[in-house]
Amino acid sequence: MRAVQERIVKAFLDIVVLAVLNDDPMYGYQIIAVIHKKFGVLLSPGSLYPLLHMLKENKLIESSFQGGKIVYVATSNGKKTFQKVFTEYKTAMQKMENFVKLKGENSPQTI
Repeated sequence: MRAVQERIVKAFLDIVVLAVLNDDPMYGYQIIAVIHKKFGVLLSPGSLYPLLHMLKENKLIESSFQGGKIVYVATSNGKKTFQKVFTEYKTAMQKMENFVKLKGENSPQTI
């Protein structure tokens, strides 16, 4: 089960990071800690920082230097994008759940 959850988090990491930054400004290691606490998935800095750079280039987040650390925060555009993508994500996941449930119910039972 953990492997599936890790695949989902990593596949939708941009959405997860925007969700994390939607609430509070954070520095990179705080983002890693929140994702680890919430999902049990430990990201490497090599997975997170290129994504933060891409989100910043797309003006979905911005950063500032505070207390010797780079702090990231979602922009208003990032918050709007998160809401839009989250709605699309929910629809896609409902379709996936219905499909998998249907296939699971129709599969032969092994005893």
